[in-house]
Amino acid sequence: MKQNIAIQGYQGSYHDAAAASYFKDQHYNILPAPSFEVLADLLQQGNADKAVMAIENSIAGTILPNYRILRERNFWIEGEIYQPIHHQLMTNAGVELTGIKEVHSHPMALQQCSNFLSRFFPGVKWVETEDTALSASILSADGDNTRAVIASQRAADLYDLSIIGHNIENNAHNFTRFFILSSQPQELSHVDKVSAYLTVPDEKGRLLHVLQHIYDHQMNLSKLQSFPVPGKFRAYFFHLDIEFDLLSDYYQLSSTLRTITTEYKELGMYKRAHDAVEAQIESLQMSML
Repeated sequence: MKQNIAIQGYQGSYHDAAAASYFKDQHYNILPAPSFEVLADLLQQGNADKAVMAIENSIAGTILPNYRILRERNFWIEGEIYQPIHHQLMTNAGVELTGIKEVHSHPMALQQCSNFLSRFFPGVKWVETEDTALSASILSADGDNTRAVIASQRAADLYDLSIIGHNIENNAHNFTRFFILSSQPQELSHVDKVSAYLTVPDEKGRLLHVLQHIYDHQMNLSKLQSFPVPGKFRAYFFHLDIEFDLLSDYYQLSSTLRTITTEYKELGMYKRAHDAVEAQIESLQMSML
C-alpha cells in the first residue's frame, strides 16, 4: 500500500526532491501543501502518513516557525535528510536568451542566484513567486518565451523545460536539512540522534548545568536554538540536537536532564544523516578541482 507523503510546495520542488531521496525504495503518493501550516494539518488530520519539512539551510539559516509547529503539534521526528540545493535557470524550448525579460522564482532562490543573474542578465526583472516548482509548472503550461524560471533539475525534467544555466547558485555548498515527520512516535532501530526541547529557570548557570551534563556524558550537542516562550517575560524554550553512540547512554543522560530542567520533551529519535552529507561535500569538492 502506498504511503501519502505531505510536502511543502509542489511536485518538482526541493521538498519533492528530498522526499524522493529519503523514500527512494518505497512506493508513495505526494500531497502538495501551499504552506507549512497546511502541511501540518495534512499530517495531524491523518490525510498524510508522513511529512517532509525543511528546518534549516546552510546559507539562509534556521526556519524558526517550523520549530514552533513541531512543538505545538506534537509531531515525531523519525528521520532527517540533507538535500543539496542546486538551482537551474530554465525556459521553454527554443527561447532566445536576448528575448528574456523576466526571471521568476521563490525570493530565496533569486537571492541565492544573484551573482549569476547580475552578470549574465543585468537588465532582466526579478519576479518573486511562492514556489520554484510552481513557477516552472506555470511557465511550461503557458509557453511564454519572454520568461525564465529558477528551479530544480527535477522540475525541469517534470515540466519538460530546457536548462540554459546549470548550478547557478552563488555558493555551491548549499544544503537544506529536512525532517521526516509522523504523527505518532515510531520505533526505529539504530538511532543515534535525538531532537528535544527543554526549559530551565531564569537563574545564573542553569543552562550551563545542562550543557555540562551533556559534555560529561561525552555526547555531541550539534544544535542549540533558543525561542521565547509566548506571553512570558525572559522565558525561553531551548531546542537541542544531541548525537550519541549508544541509546542506553542517552537514556542515562535524559534521566538526569529531566531532574535539572523544568520541562524536557523529546521530539524524535532517528539515524543522523551527516555521514551522507560529508560524502556529498567531498564529491562536490573533487568535482571542482
